[in-house]
Amino acid sequence: MCKRACTILVHKKGNHDDPANFRPITLQSVPVNIFTSFLLNTILFLKQNGFVEQGIQKGFTHGVSGVLQHRSIMGHVITKAFLKQRSVVITLLDLKNAFGEVHHSLINSVLPYHHIPQTVQLLIANLYTGFHSSIIFYYFTTPAIPFQSEVLQSYSLSPLLFNLCFNTFIQFIKPEKYTHLGFSPYDASDCLFHPIQWFQFADDAAVLTSNERKNQLILNCFTRWCQWAYMQIHVEKYITFGIKKFSTRSLQFQPKPLINSKSLPTVKNGEPFKYLGRFFNFEMNDKDHKDLLLSSLHDMLQTDDSLHIHPKNKLLLYHRYIISKLSWHL
Repeated sequence: MCKRACTILVHKKGNHDDPANFRPITLQSVPVNIFTSFLLNTILFLKQNGFVEQGIQKGFTHGVSGVLQHRSIMGHVITKAFLKQRSVVITLLDLKNAFGEVHHSLINSVLPYHHIPQTVQLLIANLYTGFHSSIIFYYFTTPAIPFQSEVLQSYSLSPLLFNLCFNTFIQFIKPEKYTHLGFSPYDASDCLFHPIQWFQFADDAAVLTSNERKNQLILNCFTRWCQWAYMQIHVEKYITFGIKKFSTRSLQFQPKPLINSKSLPTVKNGEPFKYLGRFFNFEMNDKDHKDLLLSSLHDMLQTDDSLHIHPKNKLLLYHRYIISKLSWHL
């Protein structure tokens, strides 16, 4: 029973005919989910003892508003570089099907690295050995397919396993020789604060450095780690943004970092980039997010008004749906 499951595909965006535009959610029996919850509780000592980095990786961390923290610091970095005429290069990273590309052999290798008891290692390895799942569509179900990779997104244990795998790279770039490559948004008197070279929220990552050369050095390290972990880099979804001092003022420029000898797309002058749901631009004026908010509000109100329902129900729809959609932006 614990070796069989069913997988449903939840559409994310784009063409419905492309399987890559769907998020697989694997559903298993209630006893298996309860069992993995017990396993999770047995290894929570990882966070308490600092074996898992929580200053950089903010995803799946209970009690931490990681999205708010990363977005606030990102905005502070860009504002500081603009006002203080300092150089900064920011590269947003994307892994192709990050959760689905975590090989089970990688999971087995990172567990002893994080001091997981051998009994728990064997239990986790047994869960993923010989695992099969059937893909459920509207009109038919596929035969059982063996899984050689993927951190199952239905397990309560899965987020921590993914963090453990990525934590091997975060621990690699924590020494001072990589930390000094980052950008420091603090004043020289703030000696207690270290430069920031990496943001991580689940599988969304960003590299922050003070120039192109340092950015390239960290990207080279990340490329080598992906080769070791058999993770696929989605170069087309990478993007890089830069600010540099020219004469007596700061200007936006287009850095040219490389991944596997391929140039990354750059943010054009005057245009924004999007990180964790927020738009960032050179002037940090939130204009693009305001335009998106007004456009979304207009479309939702127009759709609500066109419905052939009682006005009272339109007000309920506005109160219960439209306001909640706006609250994410605000």
